Amino acid sequence: MELIILGSAAAIPIKNRNLSSIAIKYKNQTVIFDCGEDFQRKYAEASLKFNKPLKIFITHFHGDHIIGLPGFLFRLSLNDRTAPLMIFGPRNLFLYLLLHQKILGLKAKYPITICEIDHEHKEITEFEGLDSEVPKRSMKITNNIIFDSKHFSVKYALVEHSVITYAYAFVEKPRFGKFNPDRAKQLNIPEGNLWKTLQEGEIIEINGKIIDPVKEGIIGPKSPGRKITYSGDMKPSDSLIDLGKDSDILIHEATFAKALSKTAEEKKHSTSIDAANDAIKMNAKQLILTHISSRYQEDAVSLLEEAKEIFPNTILAEDLLRVILK
Repeated sequence: MELIILGSAAAIPIKNRNLSSIAIKYKNQTVIFDCGEDFQRKYAEASLKFNKPLKIFITHFHGDHIIGLPGFLFRLSLNDRTAPLMIFGPRNLFLYLLLHQKILGLKAKYPITICEIDHEHKEITEFEGLDSEVPKRSMKITNNIIFDSKHFSVKYALVEHSVITYAYAFVEKPRFGKFNPDRAKQLNIPEGNLWKTLQEGEIIEINGKIIDPVKEGIIGPKSPGRKITYSGDMKPSDSLIDLGKDSDILIHEATFAKALSKTAEEKKHSTSIDAANDAIKMNAKQLILTHISSRYQEDAVSLLEEAKEIFPNTILAEDLLRVILK
């Protein structure tokens, strides 16, 4: 699993910082949180593939978090994309994209699903493509899980900002331990698809014998999956702490330094100190500060120093920073 910072600036892009966006590369998929202006350029610079299964999660409807989305969708059409795309965000996400279709001619020839999160009714409304304004279906949200697959899920939490805003957590499901090829050979299991099946923890039958890979010592028992939490824009909120409990990485906005705590509170943003305190409260292993105000373009390290006094395992987001989660 690899985490890539695609944009780390707040509101105004500066020379070395694009607007907000985070990517997670996981197996054959890419998961994106937010699409700030010129997102598609950073996506390309990070060598991310344009025709892989893709999930995009938008935290809120402020321009520095969503303006890059329509341009990216245009580019996917130009690239003759065929892989499926799902986009999640607050209510009216479909309307936002529909207006780009009506006015600018945005087309999505590839499979695209738009999912609007309605926190009030704990429901997701799903639209298939941009051609029909009638929702395909509505689904109830259980345990704040808005996407669920074999290997990972994505959960959300409503956080406090000047508009409806969601934080997200990428939660990997428990993983099986290391594969033991020597043990598989001892049991006369031929290499190939059966080995791949066993690595997924699935029971197989060969020559009339049922083989459980864990019981037979072919793979180790399950261990907890990895977890990455992304705050979006917000003032300190208990809902984020609950969402991000025991995160391996917390990516937290740090728009202001401690000296501007009052400004942060008025604008419903966070300081570097707030981010560090949240990391402690949720028992995170590592903190990444992002959404850095342009006022700190020459002194962003001051935000890092403030946070590290409280939470030492803190780093400062930089565009195209890559972090491997082993």
